[in-house]
Order: sequence, then structure tokens, then C-alpha cells
Amino acid sequence: MRGFTLIELVVVIVLLGIVGASFGMFIVPAVNAYHAQAQRAALVDAGESALRRMARDIRISVPNSVRATNSADGFVLEMVPTVEGARYCATDGTTPLAPDCGTGAAQNLDVAATDAEFDILGLFQDAGFTGSPGDYRLAVGNSGSEIYTDTASPAPITPVAKSISLSIASGRHHVTIGGGGHRFCASAECSPRQRVFVVRKAEAPVAYACSKSAGTLTRYWGYSFAASHTTGTSALVASGVDDCSVQNDGLLSGIVTVALALKNAAGEKVTLLHQVHLDNSQ
Repeated sequence: MRGFTLIELVVVIVLLGIVGASFGMFIVPAVNAYHAQAQRAALVDAGESALRRMARDIRISVPNSVRATNSADGFVLEMVPTVEGARYCATDGTTPLAPDCGTGAAQNLDVAATDAEFDILGLFQDAGFTGSPGDYRLAVGNSGSEIYTDTASPAPITPVAKSISLSIASGRHHVTIGGGGHRFCASAECSPRQRVFVVRKAEAPVAYACSKSAGTLTRYWGYSFAASHTTGTSALVASGVDDCSVQNDGLLSGIVTVALALKNAAGEKVTLLHQVHLDNSQ
């Protein structure tokens, strides 16, 4: 009298099955969508991190030093990042471009001749870039890829053998180039805004190599300046790369466009497009 029949048991099982299936129709897709969204978010984070790392190096690079090479397997994007920059004195102070530079030859940089001493307007924010010859280098008036083939004279970057020393006079940093000085440009008009940049040898040049076949985006740095990219110290920036491309309009519009597509083992894929503006004015 207190029990239940087999028919009642079967009915309960059938009803529970119907209710469970109904819940599954709503719950399973929601759970799958959550996992897919989490996977896409992880891909977006990885892609954004890689693109932001590239953008940082591009923005602080020597003007016109960004060069890109596309291939069927990906691209190589190369640049010469800087650690400091300033405006150098080049006149006697009679023009608005270089106020209060003084009148002595030691205060003014003649970029069209071999010069060993000059002042900058004000002080470098970080004056710790002096050291052994070649640890740091100065760059002025780069107009293109000649900064990578820096064996000729004049050259937009000081040779590795030249040392750099600083002193302070009249509230300005006074720069001395060791080894007899250096000639940066063929003419005095190579740097209309009179800008000098400091490059750390251990961190320049820098290249980002994307390989679709390997599925990787790799950062290289600290290798020798050369007409084309060579491998050096490397670090993996992103894995799971499915597609990538780069477009460098730096000399025209000052825009570098990088497209990066990442894909995981589950088949989730995201494509990110990043544009970086760089100041190529000299």
C-alpha cells in the first residue's frame, strides 16, 4: 500500500529524461559558448600583447629606420629603437630653432663635418648612457636604410668604436664623441629639427619575424647592423600564428599596419589589426 508500481517508476524515469534533455538543450550550448569565448579572449590577449610590444619598439625608433619585408611565409619587421633623444645646438642662438646655444664651436654640432663636441637644449632625462666604446651610439639625420649599412662616411650613426661622454655646462648637457668625432650627414639640411637620438647597441637593431609555417612571432635583438636582417638573441612573442602581414607607409604617412591572426588547437581563431604612428621628422 505504501509502495509504487512499475508503471509509475517508468513514467517518472521518462519524465526525468525529458526534463534533463530539455535542460541540456539550453545548458550545453551556453557552456560551450562560454568556453569558446574564454578561448577567444585568451587569443585576443596574446595577440594584443604581441602587437603592443611591437608598437612600443616602432614608436621609439630612429626616424625612417623601420623597414618591412613580406613573404609567403610571413614577414620581417626591423627597426632601430632609441633610449634617449634631444635637440642639438647648431647655431649661435640667432634663430628660433636653437635658442641660447652660445657662440663657441664646442656648443654647436656641424653634422656636415667631422665634429666631436656639441651641446643639447637642456638635459637628457637619463644620462646613464655613457660607458665603454660601442655600448651606446648617436644617430642624426637618418633618411632610410643607410643606418643599417653604417660603414660609409658620412653615416647617420656613430661607429661602434666611438665612445660617448657627458658633462653639464650652462644648464645643458655637453656631449663629447671619442675617437676623433664623427660626421653624420652629407649636408647640414639632413636634420631640419636638429634631433639627435641615443641607441643602445645591446638592444638595436630589433626585428620581429613572423612565420606561418612555424606558427610563431619571434623578437630578435642585439645583432650586427647589416643590409638585411640577421638572427641574434631571440624570444618568442606569440605562438599559434595562423596568418600575418605588415605594411610600412612610414616614409609617406608615418603609419605601420600589422595584421596578426592567432588560432588555437580547438579551432578558435581571432584576427587583430594594429596601426602604429611613428614620428619620422628629423
